[in-house]
Amino acid sequence: MSQTPTAPEQFRPRLNHVAFTMDRSLLDDAGRAEILDFYGEVFGWTEGDNTMEKHNPLILYTGEFAEFVYLLPGDDPLRCPRLDHFGYQVATLEELQGIVDRAKARQATDDRVQIIDVESRLTKGDASEYVLTSAYIGFVLPFMVELQHIGRR
Repeated sequence: MSQTPTAPEQFRPRLNHVAFTMDRSLLDDAGRAEILDFYGEVFGWTEGDNTMEKHNPLILYTGEFAEFVYLLPGDDPLRCPRLDHFGYQVATLEELQGIVDRAKARQATDDRVQIIDVESRLTKGDASEYVLTSAYIGFVLPFMVELQHIGRR
């Protein structure tokens, strides 16, 4: 039996979703199926309930409470440069590599999959240094997804 997550009672303001307009033709039944298949297999995202929403958006739940990507079909879709992205933080380097590996497997059969492979760099913070490991993955959406793992050094 699944349990409905409950919202934390107090927390600092934080980002909970990203929303943008996409070309209607990419969000027809076939397009939705492709987007759900890719982001489901690669990232583990699932389709959210849109029954109370106007204009039939595709809502992708990331698995965290109240965190989602909201894709709205429209006549004036977002267009942006290739490196425009939103960030998606992962807990472990193994998780990051697993997502990249699944995207590479999909890229082998679909040239619409874009990947900027894993790189790490040292970043200095107020109290210590961090190793920021990241990779970028894109498929159909105007934004790429930047995966990040932040490890204390």
